[in-house]
Order: sequence, then C-alpha cells, then structure tokens
Amino acid sequence: MVIPAAITVGLLIMGDSFMYSALPLAGPAMGLSLLEISLLLSANRWIRLLSNSIMASLLLRLPMRFLFTGATGLGLLSTLAFVRPFGFPLYLVARLAWGLSWSVFRQSAYLAVWLQQVHTQGRSLGSWWGLVRLGSGLGVLVGGLILDRSGFGPAMLGLSGLAVIGILVSLILDWPDHNATPMGVPSVTRDVLFQTWARLGQQSDMIWSLALAIGTRLCLTLTIALISLFLQERLEFSFDFLGLGFIAGLVLAIHWVSAIVAAPLVGAASDRFGRTRTIILMTVLVSASLIAAAMTRGYTALASAVGVMLFFSGLRVAVEVGVSSLAQRDPHPHLVMGIYSTLDDFAAALGPIIGLAWYQPVLLQPLLGGCAAVILFLALGYVRSRQTQSSRVLDETA
Repeated sequence: MVIPAAITVGLLIMGDSFMYSALPLAGPAMGLSLLEISLLLSANRWIRLLSNSIMASLLLRLPMRFLFTGATGLGLLSTLAFVRPFGFPLYLVARLAWGLSWSVFRQSAYLAVWLQQVHTQGRSLGSWWGLVRLGSGLGVLVGGLILDRSGFGPAMLGLSGLAVIGILVSLILDWPDHNATPMGVPSVTRDVLFQTWARLGQQSDMIWSLALAIGTRLCLTLTIALISLFLQERLEFSFDFLGLGFIAGLVLAIHWVSAIVAAPLVGAASDRFGRTRTIILMTVLVSASLIAAAMTRGYTALASAVGVMLFFSGLRVAVEVGVSSLAQRDPHPHLVMGIYSTLDDFAAALGPIIGLAWYQPVLLQPLLGGCAAVILFLALGYVRSRQTQSSRVLDETA
C-alpha cells in the first residue's frame, strides 16, 4: 500500500516541484510579473492553512479511495493548466487546486502507514517521503531538460504525461472500505487547543524551537524561489548542451533527493551527540554556505548553492527532531506537532513572496546574508533557552 501510493504522489508532484526552478525563469515570457510568480509559488501553501484541517475531517466521513482518486485527478489538472498561456487567474486556481490535492496526499500517507504493522510504521513513513522527494528531484531534472530545448509549456505537458502514469498506479491501491484511524487519540476541543497554545507560550525553549523551525522554513523556501535567478545572475559560463533550466533543476534536485540520506544521518547524530549540538553544527554549515553564495560568482557560487541546499536538508531534519522531542513533554503532543505543521506551512507560503515580489539583482546579497543572520540569531536563542531550561531542571532536582 505505502509504496504504490508514494509512487503515485511522486509522479503527481513533479509538475509542482518543477515550477519552483522554472517559473521564475519562464514566467516573464508568459506575461507574469515576479509578484504574480511569487503568489503562484505560495498559493498552494496558503490554501493548506485551511484545507489540512478540512481534509482531516473528511477522512472520517468519506472513503480514502474516493478522496485519493479525486486528488490525483485534481493534481493532474493543476499541472495541465500550465501547458498553455491561460493567464494568471486560471494559473492561481490551478495552484490552489494543487494545495487541496496535497492536503489529501499528506493524510493518505498517514492512513497508509497506520495500515502497516506498528513496528514497521516508522520505516514505512520514511519510505513514503523518500519516494515522494525522489519524484520532486526527477521532476526538476526532466522538466529542466525539456525547458532548455522546447520551452515551459512542453515541459509541463511531459510532466503531465508522467502524472497520468501516477493515476494509473493509483488504480491498483486497495484502500479499506472504512478509513483506519489511530487508536487512543483523545478528542480535541477548542479549549484543549487553546490550553496547548498557552502551555507552549510558557516554555521558552519550545518558543525558540518553533521560531527556529519557522525561520529555517522561511529562509529555505525564499532560497528555493531565488535559486534560478541567483544562478542566472552569478553563472558566467555555459555548460554546452546543458542549459540554465537543467542546472537550476539539478541544484534543487540535490536538496530534495539528499533528504533520503540526510534524514537518517542527522537523526542518528541527534541521538548520539544531542539535539542542540546537531542543530548548532547544521546552523553553522547553512549560514556559512549562504554567506559564501552571497559573496561569490561562477563555479564557487554554484558550489555554494549546492552546499546551501544540502545543509538545509540536514538543518530541517535536526530542527524537526528537536521540536518533536520537546513536544513529548506536552499532554497532547499530536496537537503540538499540528501547531508546528501549520506554522511551517505559513512560513513556506511567505518565502516566495519575500524572495520574488520585489526582486532586483542587487538584493541577492542582503537577502542571502539576511537569511544567514536570521538563522544564526534564532539558533543562538534556542541554545540559550535550552541551557536555561537545563539549569532550571537541575535546580529543581537539587
């Protein structure tokens, strides 16, 4: 169940992932301003602030077979909408439609995992994300190759063809008649949710942990939105038969595919050396790469961009492990992680707008340098809050 479902989503997500590298390059020729491009790249995340909860509630009322099939069809239409120059309004509707599809896909991941044996669920969820992100990586590479030779519309048409294969794979899925839900999860009322927010507000280490997670996600999505324009500005050479579309896709593919290796390695480092030390290490590596990217050109700039994408993968995992660890202190850890997911989507929606809406080449240095400064500041606040919390625990047990 998990593998074919993940393959389906991996094939459907190719068009969405490709747009992050291609739309900033191809959009102006399609009559789109950078502000409109930034809105298109973030619209699918804004809608998820509402649709995540709605789709979670529908999961208890409608069979997943119906929801998943509908989401694959909607996902295909959201990719096909970019094959021809239909204009910004229709493009915006298509991006909102993809956001709705993704909310279903994310819920289907949890359902597929819950259907497995308990002792294999962690590995199953890891396999899911690995295959989905492999689809993201292949999407930007395949799309980039077609973009350099034939243009944006043919690239989206080719990725739509792969999405059709994903829909065919989805037809072999044997979803249960009644959706499985985790046992023992307490009901959630509005008062419980408000109480959870109030408890988080009293824990300085949790506040800084969530702030670091938001800052990391914001800077990551801002950097992803800028990567094509960054390479266009900083590369002073050609790769013969390889064009800018493929090179930008390759850099983003490194980020998404590297998560397959980075996630277990960084997770193991957090277990062995501690959450805080691992976060410090990854923060330093990300910040150094951002500063190098801001200051260099040519091959060095390309290498710095690759470093940024690689180390962001590690930092994201380290921060999420830290949030998850702190969440387990709360009576409702699932609500804490739900709050984290909502804040994460909010930050992801802001990134492209901040990076592209008023973009000028002269802003590359302050934007990349500013991201490095923000991440360093939030990591320092997190480390100090953890030290304060540790001292308080020692005082209470003395």
